[in-house]
Amino acid sequence: MGKVVAVLAGLSMMLTGVGTAYADDAAGDASVVKSQASQSQTATADAQAAQSQSDAAKAQTQAQSDAKADQNAKESAKTPAPAAADQKQAAPKAQAKAAAADGAQISKVVAPATALKYGARYTHADESAAFKVTLTGLTPGKAYGVMSSMNYNGDLPAIGQTTGAYDYNSSVFTASASTQTIDVFYRGFYKPSSTVQFALVAGDKVNVDDWGDKSVNGTVVDTSDDVQVKVLDLVDGNLVTLDSQSVEDVGEHTVGLKAHYTIDPKIAGSVTKICYSTTVTRVFTVNGTFDPSIWATSGIRSAWDCVTGAISDEDPEIANIFTVNNLIASVTGANSQTAMGQWFNHGYILTAEEGKPIPASGEITNVVPGLLAGTKYGNWGYSPEEGEDIDGMGAADVIYTVAESQTTQPDPASLMYSGIVLTFDDGSMLVPDIGGPGVQPNALKTVEDFTTKPATNGPVASADLTDANKNGVEGADGNKANAGSVYRLYIDSLKESATCKALVEKGSYCYWTGYIYSTPKQLASPDGKSSAVRVDKDGKAYVEFNIPADTVNGDHKIALYDNDGKLLGWTPVTVAEGQEPTPQPEKPSAEDVYALQSAIKTAESKKQADYTAASWSTFAAALKAAQDVAAKSDATKAEVTAATAKLAEASKNLVKAGSTTPTKPDKPTKPTTPNKPDKDNDKNQQKLPITGSSVLVIAFVAIALVAAGVSVVVYRRRNA
Repeated sequence: MGKVVAVLAGLSMMLTGVGTAYADDAAGDASVVKSQASQSQTATADAQAAQSQSDAAKAQTQAQSDAKADQNAKESAKTPAPAAADQKQAAPKAQAKAAAADGAQISKVVAPATALKYGARYTHADESAAFKVTLTGLTPGKAYGVMSSMNYNGDLPAIGQTTGAYDYNSSVFTASASTQTIDVFYRGFYKPSSTVQFALVAGDKVNVDDWGDKSVNGTVVDTSDDVQVKVLDLVDGNLVTLDSQSVEDVGEHTVGLKAHYTIDPKIAGSVTKICYSTTVTRVFTVNGTFDPSIWATSGIRSAWDCVTGAISDEDPEIANIFTVNNLIASVTGANSQTAMGQWFNHGYILTAEEGKPIPASGEITNVVPGLLAGTKYGNWGYSPEEGEDIDGMGAADVIYTVAESQTTQPDPASLMYSGIVLTFDDGSMLVPDIGGPGVQPNALKTVEDFTTKPATNGPVASADLTDANKNGVEGADGNKANAGSVYRLYIDSLKESATCKALVEKGSYCYWTGYIYSTPKQLASPDGKSSAVRVDKDGKAYVEFNIPADTVNGDHKIALYDNDGKLLGWTPVTVAEGQEPTPQPEKPSAEDVYALQSAIKTAESKKQADYTAASWSTFAAALKAAQDVAAKSDATKAEVTAATAKLAEASKNLVKAGSTTPTKPDKPTKPTTPNKPDKDNDKNQQKLPITGSSVLVIAFVAIALVAAGVSVVVYRRRNA
């Protein structure tokens, strides 16, 4: 997943080197001056110190140095102290003497001005957080390591012991000068004491393993006196809180989040940055068989640090981290199963203005890009193991759990939450999580469910799918598809497919939407709502969609759109084994329409004053209904004949005013002949719309004209 798997990348970066070596010709002021192990080394150091001390101070220093040298000599003659559980057995006396003769020593240590923050991450800390350890007597080209009690579980090994120094908790380097100053950082693995000691390990070479981690195996040649430091515990108590979070604005590919945060006053003054970070994990589909032997990446729910794997929103490659891809492969390394989905992080950083501290509380916003149009996001569909807290599940756990379930249900899981990350004045960071060293559960909050807006650019009308915008899309099997089956469309000739094929090689996919016409209806896919672009064994790119079982048999079109709703291309498809077309209602004949119009004309000539109120009410309703049917462009034969009959019945039942019996029905208006058009009748017909019904009338008149013409011809022949 590259930049997407920020949580895993962050863990990897925590295991990088912890020290930086500098060539140093002249040592600065020391906060700790280390007494030397050999008398000759002590004499040299004392001689240098004597230039700036009084005779009395010099004598006192010499006495202390002699006493320390004697003590070291006695300790060397004794059996070495037992090493820690992971250390080798102590070196013999001869090896200890050889180590002392190396000449390398810790001459001074300068502690950082800031406190050691237990629970913070120092992966991105700057030099102000480092202990400056000055070393003298180094042999250029030889390997060394500087160990520290603040990063070590137990007592440091004593002088003369063999041990290994590793760059995840020590500074490992190859000497480039006889005097160098090394940066040694606190790593945050253990809660440190207020006193810190250092040990110098000398070896033959720096070893590098398959993961790039460095180490040196050798002998401890010197140790330092205690260095006093300040310690701040960030684990105990809720020091940062995400008080509220709401979805403020939903777009096609974005969502706007708004939150309120609070920082404990005891740390607020040293905070220089606040990151409002959001993690998005969404699984669309799971296919294939789960492999129980795979290694599962497991981790607690944690905020993203907004640094690891971060790229600029203006970066042209930013879209790559938002693409849909196989999440299982990145988490477990399985090749027998796929889980199509998205997993990425995005954050907004609030930086303190110069000379002003970060507010201890306030509003903060974050706009999360890279979402799919018309898609639901939020929190659903994942379950913890028995006895576990669901809030403790991280993104990797959710992906693994869904993969293990082997569900075929579409949209099986979604996990979307935010956190508040603090950066301190020394570059260390408090990255909240549920149960790790930076535990701050109140700084994490889930995002309520929401659905992005559908793409505004598509789909186009069926008439807009022309030969000019087919763009080489080809249907499989001779453009023949079966309803209720998965159908493949080859898109290798589309220029967009070249970009998609390159992403497939990197384990990512383009994500395209399909619509079936005549009326555009969005198609689902085995991948979920839309289809990922893939490449077959012959190197041809394709997408796949489900043809609905209720699709009507016959000719259709399938059009493809990108995630922005842009039309990519289309192809004709003939669908079989679907539903038979729905029978269309019978249309009225010209005679039917003419009969209705005649009945309406006759009815409209009547006057309300001539009839009783009761009979006129029924008649008026029938007339209105008939007029409505006549005005419809898609009126059926049944509607026209029914309206005509009801109007005739209402006319027959009209009762003259002052009478109790219905009037005799009026004679139907005699149809006018084409040779003598009735102006009133023609005017009445013009009231009807030029629609399907009126077209039939015109056809009827045309037939009448032809008939009339034939009659004239026959008449003339008989009189010839």
